[in-house]
Amino acid sequence: MFCNTTLCSAGPVGWVNTLAVAREWRGRGVGLALLQHAFGEFARRGLQRASLSVDAQNLTGATRLYQRAGMRKTREYLLLKKVLRTGA
Repeated sequence: MFCNTTLCSAGPVGWVNTLAVAREWRGRGVGLALLQHAFGEFARRGLQRASLSVDAQNLTGATRLYQRAGMRKTREYLLLKKVLRTGA
């Protein structure tokens, strides 16, 4: 079973909440097609910008996909974590 999907929301800016392409379908243009479809729908609704957030360290090549789709980095965040252990 595979799932290729995108989930978006439209406010002042089109927002791509989720973009998922099954591993066996990656590298075939499915992700780019999903993004282009979302961008077209945003434009049809009168929106002039689209945004998303991505883990730039992920190993799937998502950042390259978004750049191929014409997106550019506008912000960068650093997320810090600490594992809390009882008694430590």
